[in-house]
Amino acid sequence: MRWPGARSRLELWSALPSLPGVALFTRILDFKKAFLSRLRDKRSSPRYNVGAAFPLKASLLLTGDVRPAKKGAAAARSAGLSWSGRIGNISTNGLNVLLPPAAHTARGEETTVRLTIEGHEIEIPCEIAHFRVLSTHSVCGVKLNFSDYAVQKDFHQLLEAVRVGTSFETARPAKTSGNLISQQWRSLNRSLLTEWRHADTRKIQRFELAVGEHRFSGQASPRGVSITQRSTASRAPIPTSTAVEVRDFMRWVAGNFPKGVPADLRDMVGNLTAADQPAQGSWAPPPLAR
Repeated sequence: MRWPGARSRLELWSALPSLPGVALFTRILDFKKAFLSRLRDKRSSPRYNVGAAFPLKASLLLTGDVRPAKKGAAAARSAGLSWSGRIGNISTNGLNVLLPPAAHTARGEETTVRLTIEGHEIEIPCEIAHFRVLSTHSVCGVKLNFSDYAVQKDFHQLLEAVRVGTSFETARPAKTSGNLISQQWRSLNRSLLTEWRHADTRKIQRFELAVGEHRFSGQASPRGVSITQRSTASRAPIPTSTAVEVRDFMRWVAGNFPKGVPADLRDMVGNLTAADQPAQGSWAPPPLAR
């Protein structure tokens, strides 16, 4: 395993650039405070593997000392080194970070984890739960300590993208209708991914990804997308500000698709939900048999 950016791994925490405090999603995924409070009290929760295409990264300030510095936060920051890596798995109250093998810490060390993804940043107080050094990397288990509702809400939005994306499983055998073959995958919370392929060429003609209250549809040729409310039959476009958030969330979901979802479908969903793609278009998906 290669660890790019060796210089950045050893930068002091205070020298790392700070991204502006930008909330993740404000129009979708409105998790209530009471719901999140209950999650804090759960002693164990399922872990979800983070997809290789999901651009979430973590940085940890590690000193190797389980006791807080007596001279305060400034002294602790000057003594510690920031180690960065990708996240192996994630749960409601913790995560595993894959760090370079030279990283050093101890169980019980109190620190802060900085999560970054596509211009967003979340800083969460945490405690090292376990640490193991392997030949190619080290595995750092982190227990998250939430005291701020807004921070926990942002984190749970990230978690939702992972848990929905990685949990897709085949829902039914392929079904032929005319010259199209449809296939479906289901995930948590009624999430549904459907593809339609040409019966002869087996090339994808269109797909539909429905998660929560929204539906993202994409077509190969002519290239186009449509983002609508899932509960309505009219499929009228939703406000652009909401559509942008839906598109971005669907991209994060797609970044966690398992290998059971065909590679060309993963690529197509990822390409049509890319940040440089329009969130709305004039194309409307045709009424096809499911």
